[in-house]
Amino acid sequence: MRKIPVIALKNKSKGNRFLAANMDVGDWSDPELDVSLDDIENGFLIWRKDLEKPTEEDLENVKEESARHKKYMLEKFGKNAIVSYDVEGWLKHYKPIHLEITEEQFEIAKDNAEL
Repeated sequence: MRKIPVIALKNKSKGNRFLAANMDVGDWSDPELDVSLDDIENGFLIWRKDLEKPTEEDLENVKEESARHKKYMLEKFGKNAIVSYDVEGWLKHYKPIHLEITEEQFEIAKDNAEL
């Protein structure tokens, strides 16, 4: 079975817990909704369209996209804007790690990314 390489964000202070893709798929038994490795398809994952191993440049692209979103939200709603898509903020508590997931997990992860 083919494995898909991804980058996941692992919580720096908890063993084997990962940032959830969104609150709908988060693990509600965890205070931060972090998911376990067993449910990594519910994690915030970065993959390449060509399904090659994601690089540091791919991570930087996601960070830049997030920064543009944050800037827009602050301009539109002011300093009290709620910005949940803040990769730089996430990286204070999570570290990017490379993993491989199954094709079945990948299909679920793609659906979660669209929520």
